[in-house]
Amino acid sequence: MTSLKITNFKAYREELDRLPLDDKNFLLYGENGSGKSSIYDAIKVVFFKNKLVQGIPVASTPDEQPNINNNFWAKYKNNSATSAFEIKINDTDYDNFDTVPYQVFMIAMDKLCMENSLRLDKLLEKFDISIDNIEEFCTTNYENIERKVNDKLQVFREENIIIVIDNEDNFSIKITDTTRGLSYKENIENYFNEAKLNLIILLLLFESIQCAKNSDKKKILVLDDFITSLDVSNRTFLMKYILESFHDFQILIFTHNVYFYNLIMYLVNDIYKVPTKWKFANVYEIDNKHKLYIKGGIDTVGKIRDFYGQNNGDIEGVGNKIRQRFEVLLYEFSKLLMVGAVEDSKKIIERIENTNNVYFNNKKTASDLVDELDEILNLTNLQNLQNRLKSKINSYKKDRFQNFKEIIRDLKLYQKVTLHPMSHGTIGQSSFTQTDIAQSLDLLEKFENYLKDLIDSDVDHA
Repeated sequence: MTSLKITNFKAYREELDRLPLDDKNFLLYGENGSGKSSIYDAIKVVFFKNKLVQGIPVASTPDEQPNINNNFWAKYKNNSATSAFEIKINDTDYDNFDTVPYQVFMIAMDKLCMENSLRLDKLLEKFDISIDNIEEFCTTNYENIERKVNDKLQVFREENIIIVIDNEDNFSIKITDTTRGLSYKENIENYFNEAKLNLIILLLLFESIQCAKNSDKKKILVLDDFITSLDVSNRTFLMKYILESFHDFQILIFTHNVYFYNLIMYLVNDIYKVPTKWKFANVYEIDNKHKLYIKGGIDTVGKIRDFYGQNNGDIEGVGNKIRQRFEVLLYEFSKLLMVGAVEDSKKIIERIENTNNVYFNNKKTASDLVDELDEILNLTNLQNLQNRLKSKINSYKKDRFQNFKEIIRDLKLYQKVTLHPMSHGTIGQSSFTQTDIAQSLDLLEKFENYLKDLIDSDVDHA
């Protein structure tokens, strides 16, 4: 995919501009309710429209069918929109887009619900994947899938877990734990924890996709919040596995998990060193509108200074750039430190003002600190407990936060008095001076530098 544009579709009315994918992999962060799943659903409508149509109820009379069809598609329309939704992919209306050259596989968390038993064919039917005849596919590939999943379980340090796919029992899957002496096809959720079962399900899906892929087609893998129940170590293993095994796919990942987002960025930028193959983005809900920020797509303070020096008469232009940069920095901060990522900028500023300290340590947030404190409390050795807890807290506590709060306080004033009027300014009617602009840029630069020191990276690093 090179681009996607949606209008009047689910969470989006007219807020989502053309999303430039440029055939690159895509990582999108957004809190629940911010609109990322609407983008996922738009892709599903494009590539799996025929499958969706099969789910439309059949009317009792032919005359009723058009109304039932309209009601079915109306659920995808934005509630506030008066006209039908539009989806353009690669600048082509989705109804006219040729999907034949593509092979698409989509995995979403809401489909990973546990059941009493697992069957390979039923598992594949549940997801949106490009396999024409699933029964025939299972018959041909079940042995290969079983072998590869067991090999991957070894890599994931689950050496005691073995699966067997029984082709004589409707491809039902038996799970064995050799250490605990367990071996079951039925009621598996009673004997195996959710994290292990979800890992097995994901490996079954991914190895099935590997068996199904067609080298003559453009392959796309779309993943929506698929790692929620996995433990941290398996998330790392899984992402390394995806990056290595699906290098010939265009990969789109949507997540609301900050740590997972940061983990993927770290693997892409620092381990595999392939940042040019990826685009990173955040989606936010602000005043009931959804905004998409692609990293590197908003000017840094240095670029805004250059723009202002070359276009000092373009008051509205420089005002918009300063306002957008301030907004992006606020949401980057709120995302990293979990202080309210789906709230308007006013509420984020209020939270910063009412917070005494900030906790962040080597890409880990306050949420990770709580987990580590919990681990300490669960240890049987409680000697020097108070000192150990304080030491762990201090390792996360960041210096200069009070100075940062003063920067935000001053920027809040400029936001109200200067930034907002500038971004809606009219030549000849401005109530601000060049000093106001210079001061706003100086404060934004301090904001940038604080974030850069905090995360040991440029805030637009991609």
